[in-house]
Amino acid sequence: MNKRRNLPVFSFGGEEPDPNVPDLAAWAGRQKSVGGDLLSYKVEHSLQDQAGLDRLAYGGMYYADRMRESVGGIRSGFLREEPWICPDSLRADASRAARFSRKVWAVVPSPLHLKIEDGIYHDREEYESALCRTYDLLMREMRDAGVYGTIIIGEQFSVLERDLLPGRRVLLHSLSGTSRSVSGILEVQNSLSLPARRLGILPDLLDEYEVRSICVIDGTETDFAGLLSYFDADAMSAGGFSECGGKEYWDGVREHAFVFV
Repeated sequence: MNKRRNLPVFSFGGEEPDPNVPDLAAWAGRQKSVGGDLLSYKVEHSLQDQAGLDRLAYGGMYYADRMRESVGGIRSGFLREEPWICPDSLRADASRAARFSRKVWAVVPSPLHLKIEDGIYHDREEYESALCRTYDLLMREMRDAGVYGTIIIGEQFSVLERDLLPGRRVLLHSLSGTSRSVSGILEVQNSLSLPARRLGILPDLLDEYEVRSICVIDGTETDFAGLLSYFDADAMSAGGFSECGGKEYWDGVREHAFVFV
């Protein structure tokens, strides 16, 4: 008889809604000794909702505001000087998040998803390289403050983003999960994260790339059972990207995270 095997559940962050005024005011009243702002609230609240997951992560596309304010040299949406880092708020978020897990991850939009215009280099490769180098420094600051790793999200990634950003604790994840975007990611990493609605592209990808592990975003037990044709259960995990926040969402992801082997 086959036995049920629970799969690890990994967070890929999400989009946190703005809190109501009374909840934010009550939270702010408890922060007098440590400080914080709206993004700090969202970081903390999102991690509270993820209690019990195998990998906690804070951030999402909304975290673009924090990343932009951490890059010096931007004026009126244009990069006007050689960028430098302003990591204080990032470090504070990382320290806050590390209280929830020793291996918490941060989820940040890719450099080009910040939509900063080039007002200094006037050369696309130099501009992208400068932003990626700045990101590398910022991610190092976050790790030093307690973050275990970083997931960089976007729809697609440029060649330079793919070449310069991934590492042992830096993963790329395409929100759209199109064949083109995922193929680009698999050129530089062998772990795949894919929305369940995009699993149909998997056979073609496996013909071309070596994929050692797969994490299915919003998968069901039926999705995971189908993956046993391609992967051992040890190479599979369940993932979530919360569109609206809330503990109920993460409970639902965990509820479906199993296979019979």
